[in-house]
Amino acid sequence: MITKTLLAGLTAVGMLLSPVAAPGIAGAAPTVQAKPTTLELDAGGAKVKLKKGNQLQIKGKLGAQGAQRQLTLGLDVFAQIRVGASTWSSIYTKSCQPNSTFTAKLTIDASADLRLYFPGTSVYASATSNIVGVVII
Repeated sequence: MITKTLLAGLTAVGMLLSPVAAPGIAGAAPTVQAKPTTLELDAGGAKVKLKKGNQLQIKGKLGAQGAQRQLTLGLDVFAQIRVGASTWSSIYTKSCQPNSTFTAKLTIDASADLRLYFPGTSVYASATSNIVGVVII
């Protein structure tokens, strides 16, 4: 009797812990895949020389791959710098215009690497641009 009760209790616990699929459904709800995105940075070349105190003008373009290239307005893109082996730090935030492009003028005080970063949304995947070296002279 004790064995049967113990076995029934363990079976009940096992049923509570195991996943159960609803009838007619093969598995869990399908996950929504974010659309791949592209992000481009144009600062005048792969390595840019800038006099201390001058501003660097950049152009950015955020796009979706495939047939849908136009993105929703209001998506924020971050300009980030990295000095030496440090981590990337955001120095500027800009929302994309209707054609998914933007321009900005940045002040950079030290030689650093510059990139654009889009953190992504539930619809669009995150993206990182090409890296531009900025040399302060």
